[in-house]
Amino acid sequence: MTKQWNTLQVTGSYKKTLDDMVEWFKRNFENLPNQGKLNVEAARHPVRFIMHEPYSTYCLKKYSSSEYDLDGDERGGQYYAVMVDGDTPVPVSLFQWDPYGNTKQMIEFRGDDIQGSIKLILGDHETDPISLATKDLTEEYLVEKLEALPNIGAGNVIVSIWPGHWLIEFVGRLSGKVPEKLEIDLPEEALFDCWSYYTYWRDSRIDDEVMFPYPLIGEFDSDDSTVNDAVAAGSIGFATMVPGVGLVVFPAQCRDYNGDGTPNL
Repeated sequence: MTKQWNTLQVTGSYKKTLDDMVEWFKRNFENLPNQGKLNVEAARHPVRFIMHEPYSTYCLKKYSSSEYDLDGDERGGQYYAVMVDGDTPVPVSLFQWDPYGNTKQMIEFRGDDIQGSIKLILGDHETDPISLATKDLTEEYLVEKLEALPNIGAGNVIVSIWPGHWLIEFVGRLSGKVPEKLEIDLPEEALFDCWSYYTYWRDSRIDDEVMFPYPLIGEFDSDDSTVNDAVAAGSIGFATMVPGVGLVVFPAQCRDYNGDGTPNL
């Protein structure tokens, strides 16, 4: 025989089970976790990121030939560790996978001495020189240069700038269209390379931090004055959420360095 319990038709034993569950919750409510403080990000899927700055857990140096340990043994040529960043979070920007969104192109740089200026070419039109000096190169500045092209125009591009990377997304009246691939006009004296390519990864406009779960060992340059970091600014990688820790990196891109320890972006 069943009885109506609210709007459900249930057996008496099932109703008792439900009532007992409600009573248990009332008795134990004060001991339950605060739902507002639970780590709801623990189930986040892996995310793609780009590094804002270089990183090393520590670097290695050698003792000089004149140093000795407590027993009087020579330590010359032996290594010792010097902390650089340690196990600290690293600031990054997160990407979003967007294969059906607007057309996006990445401009990527590589070289020992990235300075001077370049021009970007779209179809039959070329930008004015774009300064690569840090003080000049802002997102607003790059947008202004691109919007001056007659085949782009105002309000039709969004850009993101990271070390060694410019991401350009075509929006507005260019939304849903596939503009030609941008070409790069490098000055003859340039000591760096630069190229463009299409990408499905868009800037999520979310900044976060990642942790490296393994020691990354940098090294001092030949003058022992500058650290060649293990991971360069502008490196791209993937991270996954680990409860109680945060976003933890599992693979990351390697990027070269030149002789004085600065990134070969």
